[in-house]
Amino acid sequence: MGDRGDRLHRSTRLGAVCLVAALGALVLAASAHAGEWMQVSCVNPSGSAAPADGWSGASSGAGNGSNNDTQCAPGSPMFADLSTLTPDPVDSYEMLIYKPPSGSTLIGGTVDVSLYADGGGFDASATAVLYEPAFQYDGSDVFYQCVNGNPPCNNNGTTSDFSGTIPLPANRGGDLFLEAGCGGVPGQTCNTGGSHGAWSLAQLFWAHFLLSNGASPQGSGFTGSALQPGASGTAHLVFTAADPGGPGVYAVTVKVDGTTVWTGTPDNNGGRCVPVGTDSASGALMFDWQQPCPPSEVADVPVPTAQLPDGSHELSVTVTDAAGNSSTVLDQTITTSNHPATPVTTPPPTPTTTPVPRGRGAVQAKFSITWRWNDSHTRLLSISARQVPRGSSVSFSCTGKQCPRRLGSAKAAKLKQLLRRLDGKVFTAGDTVLITVAKRGRKTEHITLKIRWGEIPLVRILPR
Repeated sequence: MGDRGDRLHRSTRLGAVCLVAALGALVLAASAHAGEWMQVSCVNPSGSAAPADGWSGASSGAGNGSNNDTQCAPGSPMFADLSTLTPDPVDSYEMLIYKPPSGSTLIGGTVDVSLYADGGGFDASATAVLYEPAFQYDGSDVFYQCVNGNPPCNNNGTTSDFSGTIPLPANRGGDLFLEAGCGGVPGQTCNTGGSHGAWSLAQLFWAHFLLSNGASPQGSGFTGSALQPGASGTAHLVFTAADPGGPGVYAVTVKVDGTTVWTGTPDNNGGRCVPVGTDSASGALMFDWQQPCPPSEVADVPVPTAQLPDGSHELSVTVTDAAGNSSTVLDQTITTSNHPATPVTTPPPTPTTTPVPRGRGAVQAKFSITWRWNDSHTRLLSISARQVPRGSSVSFSCTGKQCPRRLGSAKAAKLKQLLRRLDGKVFTAGDTVLITVAKRGRKTEHITLKIRWGEIPLVRILPR
């Protein structure tokens, strides 16, 4: 921080420059290269209470009774004051500091403040000053000030006090500082005058901070029934959405063939990820917290397919953060199948003329299978069995380039469990499923199911 004695000698010229800069900020537009969002402090646009997330206080050399407090609510501002209980030396101050969240840059906004600089002394004057981006008393950082003994800073041009809204400078970055201090010649004190029990007082009733953030939302670990061949009904897509360095995952949008089929907020973060308004000037969403939405979230989103034609479709997923930054995190082809289920029952085994050793007959198990199919994919919806001999074993296998893995085998006593695990298995045209029923001392039964393009599987009983 520069010399406070030099401050007082330069304050008249600096005050005029800072007022022009503040008015100019009303018409300057922020850069739109990155996403933008707005953090609200103390009072929401609706008039309800907002937190003071990101605020802190600081002081130096202040005497008894001087204080700063970042607690605030509607009608009750946060404040920094140099108390009149004791004289305060030049260069002493109480201060409020707002630091933007990590990854975001302060590029504008508005504050509602009251500034009172009515104290002074021999070669000393009360100061109430707003700085950005740094706490340095110069034309690059001070953008509004009231100084006792200088030209008036209020709207009527009569006093060293101000109450009202002040636009923040555009695109300065850094932090915001509100200081109640005493400036002048080192060794002197503010010890006369004052108002509101303070040589100098700075109050903040509310603040709207416009923030820039260039984060790129991400998505990873995609799974779910929407990605399985022949998705049907309301399928689901599960993945991890993330926004490293950003204000968090605000929305996920699902499109099929370019048409939005679902959009929503996967996690409102206990209400913090719900906007409290929209800034009319920038269009930025307004939030109360420095990390309004989750930085990472496992999203389970629906993908409605019931009204889609069976076949191939383009599925895309976009993640948008609270600053409006968007990334398409998935773009791939899926297949759907919503044909009505058609029950198919395997015919009884074809009689064989092959001699049966020791006069025993062949296994004659029967299976009832319900299918659903589209062009290339066939889904096994359910399967049941009867006339499976006690003590026999049943196995399922598949040959083909895209066969499901580990169809499995089981003894007759545990066959129902195996059949339940097969529900929902998807096969591709050209696959061949082999069902084998074997019992010691009997001829083994072999049933093949040939998966076909757009047709019910072809069932054959192999000769024994």
